Amino acid sequence: MGFDQIAEALGDQERRQILLELLDHNPVDGPEALEENDTRETEEHEVELVHTHLPKLDDMGYIVWDRDHDNILKGPNWEEIESVVRLLSDNRAQIPNNTF
Repeated sequence: MGFDQIAEALGDQERRQILLELLDHNPVDGPEALEENDTRETEEHEVELVHTHLPKLDDMGYIVWDRDHDNILKGPNWEEIESVVRLLSDNRAQIPNNTF
């Protein structure tokens, strides 16, 4: 894997939030733990998580989405992306507010 794949994984705010959550919590409870409070937006958010973002990160090996146990774990390729996610997290004050 190379930087292009890392950039693709980080290319969406939803995926960045998932990866950021895994920095401090492993495992993360299922998609509902990542959802926002507005009910209408929550339904759309869940659909995007379940059908787009979680499968994409799982296919890349950055996460393991265990649907049977409804949780998200660091994947076999986590070490490849962890330092970049940590760099973004540690420098939140210097990057745009809507990054995460």
